[in-house]
Amino acid sequence: MPHYDEVQTPLDLFRMFITEDIFSNIVDQTNLNAMRKKNLALKLSLEELRRFLGVQMLMSILRIPAIRIYWENGIRYSPVADTMSRDRFISLRSFFHICDDTLMIPKGQVGHDKLFKIRRLYDAFRENLKKIDPEEIQSIDEQMIPFKGRIGF
Repeated sequence: MPHYDEVQTPLDLFRMFITEDIFSNIVDQTNLNAMRKKNLALKLSLEELRRFLGVQMLMSILRIPAIRIYWENGIRYSPVADTMSRDRFISLRSFFHICDDTLMIPKGQVGHDKLFKIRRLYDAFRENLKKIDPEEIQSIDEQMIPFKGRIGF
C-alpha cells in the first residue's frame, strides 16, 4: 500500500483505502453468498472482482436507464461490454456481499449492529484514514447537501 505522500494516481488513492484484504473478503463472501442462496459455485476471483467494481464505477458516471442497454446491439458501450458478459455482471451483482449474514445479531437483541453489513469495510476504511496526517487548515461544511431526514446510527 502506498504512503499518502506517494499517491500519484486515483488508483493509488483507491488502493490506499480499499486494500487486498478487503478485496479478498468480498470475493470470499460473494462466493459464499452464491453457494448459500442458489447452491451455485460462482468462482469469483480477485481480478474479476476488480473488473466488476470498475464496471460499476463506470456505470455510475455514464448513466443509462437500464443496465442491459450497456450490452445491447446498436447502443453497446464497449468499455463495459468488453469487460464482462451481461449475464456474468448481473449474476455478480445479485450475489455481491461484504459480510456473512449468518453472524448478524437480529434487530432488538443485545449487540445488534445497524452497520453490520458494512462494518468490516467501514472499520478498515476508517483505520486507513487515520494514516493520513491532518492538514493545517480544514473545513467541514454540513450544508453542502441539505438533509432533513434522520439516520438511525
